[in-house]
Amino acid sequence: MSTSTSTFVATDPEGYEPYVGRCSRRLAPLFIELAGVTAHERLLDVGCGTGNLTRALGAAQAVVTGIDASAPYIAYARQHTQDPGVTFEVGDARSLPYPDGTFDRTLSMLALDVIPEAARALAEMRRVTRPGGTVAVLVNDFRCGWAPFSMLVDTAAVLDPRASALRDRVMSEPMRWPGGLAALFRTAGFAEVTEGQISVPFEYASFADYWSSFLTGQGSTGSYVVSLAEAPRQELERHVRLAYLCGMPDGPRGFTTWCYVVRSAVPAGA
Repeated sequence: MSTSTSTFVATDPEGYEPYVGRCSRRLAPLFIELAGVTAHERLLDVGCGTGNLTRALGAAQAVVTGIDASAPYIAYARQHTQDPGVTFEVGDARSLPYPDGTFDRTLSMLALDVIPEAARALAEMRRVTRPGGTVAVLVNDFRCGWAPFSMLVDTAAVLDPRASALRDRVMSEPMRWPGGLAALFRTAGFAEVTEGQISVPFEYASFADYWSSFLTGQGSTGSYVVSLAEAPRQELERHVRLAYLCGMPDGPRGFTTWCYVVRSAVPAGA
């Protein structure tokens, strides 16, 4: 999502892929399974970013539209997609440009928690999904299950009050805590709400691979890192390197991450 409609900085799609894309490509098939997607459905992917979930939905033989507020991300998604059943559009999740009941299922992965007025966006997702169709959302468990990011932010918070404020803002989002996303669904008028969790690893070849993923300036954590002057950035890098190494030689690391998944059917007559 773009900076005008999101708290997530989304200006460099090439930078997003090593930053979060390495995880979202693994999350997509697990999320699709939990969302109950079947072949030949008409689907919407809200906050599609660079299109990792959208392409996976297309591979499941669905007809898919991906929508995101970031024009650079949509351009990247179009360039990297050959499936004729997949289309991408620039648009605002809070005002989706589709008639009521257009889609059989509407999904959103790693996006709803960074969209301002998330309740409004969820209401739009419900509106454009047919009665009896499914709305499914995946967000990260930032406090306890987003290890490669919390490791950096927790370290930075000791060194810089700005990082402490960033940590508080990011981690206090109710959707990122148990039951928070499900509560938002109930507020939006969904009755039978199912909440679960899925886990995939973030894998890095080395500390340099890990650290460079934040130097693209994407997201709230990456944009914070690149905002630092050279000296404090080097100090942060030194401390985070120690956390990455944990007394072992440099090399590959895998950080387990957890995400909340909530799904519900659109009530009949909605």
